[in-house]
Amino acid sequence: MNDAERFRDKHVHFMATAEEKSQLKKNMRQAGYETLGNYLLKMGLEGIIINVDFSELRGALGDIGSLRNEFNRIGNNINQVTKHVNESKEIDAMDVYLLQEEVDRLKKQIEHFEKNVVDRFNEKLRQLGVD
Repeated sequence: MNDAERFRDKHVHFMATAEEKSQLKKNMRQAGYETLGNYLLKMGLEGIIINVDFSELRGALGDIGSLRNEFNRIGNNINQVTKHVNESKEIDAMDVYLLQEEVDRLKKQIEHFEKNVVDRFNEKLRQLGVD
C-alpha cells in the first residue's frame, strides 16, 4: 500500500533515550500491543494522564524528621535508664515515669502525623474525583 492510500497519512516523530524507549516497549507489551506506533497512538488519543501535586503533603512528611529526633531522644533515655539499672541494680520510679510520658507523647505525635497524612491524601483523591 502506498502512502496516498493510507488512512493515516501524517508522520509523527519524536526522540527518546534508550531507557525511555525500553520503558515504552515494556508498557506496550503489558498493554497487549504489538507495535509501538499503535500503542503510542492509542495512549496519545485516549490515554489518561493524572498529575497530582503532593506539595501540600510535604509539611506532613517533614514531621518525619521531628519524629526521628524524638525516637533518638527516647532511645538515649532508655539507654541511660538501662545503664543506671545495671550499675545500681535499682529502678528509679521517676525515670520509668518520665520515660513512659515521653513514649506516650511520641505515640500522640505519631497518631497526629498519620491522621494528617491520611486526611491530606484523601483530600487530594477527592480533588481528583477518586472515591
